[in-house]
Formats: sequence, structure tokens, C-alpha cells
Amino acid sequence: MANFLEKWSSKKAEKPKAGARNVVDTFRARVAEQKAYLEEYEKDVAGFKKWRSTWFQRVPGGFGVTVGRDSVNAGAGLSYIVVESVKEVAEFLEDLAFHAEKDAGFQQALEQNRRRRVALLKAAKSGDDTAASKAKAKPAAAKPAASKSSPKVTKAKAAPAAIAEAEKPKRGRKPKAEAAAG
Repeated sequence: MANFLEKWSSKKAEKPKAGARNVVDTFRARVAEQKAYLEEYEKDVAGFKKWRSTWFQRVPGGFGVTVGRDSVNAGAGLSYIVVESVKEVAEFLEDLAFHAEKDAGFQQALEQNRRRRVALLKAAKSGDDTAASKAKAKPAAAKPAASKSSPKVTKAKAAPAAIAEAEKPKRGRKPKAEAAAG
């Protein structure tokens, strides 16, 4: 045991606090994760199996790309686009990361979304259904994006039906007691 302590005690460090990164850093890390998935997809199109984790999906005519797993839009309601190639998916992700870093309105939307998610988690832990439903009812929205901050994003074809679909509240599960009785 003494050897173990001697060996590793010099490496002792403080554990990072939850939420230590700001929302922009967190979002940029998520974008980097999506870029890694995209590279993995490019290397083995037929063998790619991580679709549930990606912000991009195969759709008729190319790829549908969403801004993220959360109800965040990139300004002016833009949260879902359809592009024709993998290169355009990568370009969109790059522009999105730049947009998150430079656009104050988008940063505010990310922060509002973070607060909403924290409220949902706290409500779920405490069992407070009314707070959870109130938090879900307020999706984060960004101010319209400036055309200079992300010009390539505005060139993409928007899918209005998909945006409307993304803005709908998600269905919840019935409690087990209700499901068994029903």
C-alpha cells in the first residue's frame, strides 16, 4: 500500500467541479464531438452505428443537421437544416462553433438552455412536476444572428417542417402505476 501512495500522491489533484466550463466551452466541446463522429462516418459509411449520438442524420436529399440535442436555435428560429454532402455538414458544424463563440445572442440562448436543464434536473430530483413542466414550456431562443458571424449557415436550405417539429414539446412517459392501470 505504501508504494501505491508514494507513486500516486504526487499526482493528486482537485476534482473538477461540475459545470466548471462555461456554456460556450461546453457547446464547442459538443461540436468537436460531432466532428469526430462525422470523421468516423466518413471513414466507414456502411459500418457507422452511432446515429443516436449524432446531430446529423441521413435524410432524402442529403443530411439533416440539428443545432443540438437541446431546444436551442442559432437565431431567427434556425435549429435544423438539410445539406447535400458530408463536407457541408462539417462546414455547418465549423460555422456553428464560430457562431457560438462570437454571437452574444446565441451565447445567451445557450445559457438560458443550461438554466432550463438545471431546473429540470432539480425538479426531477425533488419530484416537483409543476416546476419541470414550467421549465419545459420555455425553450431557449437566440436573437437573430448577424449575417457576418455565420454567413455559410444562412446559405443552407431550412426545413420549416423539421423546425416546427423540433419546437413541439416532447411527450412524457406515463408513471408506472398509470401504465399498469391503463
